[in-house]
Amino acid sequence: MSNDEGARAELEEWSEFIGRVRYDGPRPGDAGDERLADEAVSNEFSSWGRLDGSAEMNNLICRALEIGYLRALQDVREQRIAGLGPTD
Repeated sequence: MSNDEGARAELEEWSEFIGRVRYDGPRPGDAGDERLADEAVSNEFSSWGRLDGSAEMNNLICRALEIGYLRALQDVREQRIAGLGPTD
């Protein structure tokens, strides 16, 4: 297996893993979460400057960041963070 084939296989494995991380979608009243996640990731990603990775790798990083941001929003809203207290 060449280095390119190994890198491609690893990228596919990471893509599948990120795809398995569940995000159930916004709940009623939280419809703007996906827009917030997109904006947050765009801001974060653009602050890194030009990344030398492939388009596939950059997309993978964005997807992972968006899922993490969306899951964090859910955790905060559902008070699943110890010591956070009410969030309303």
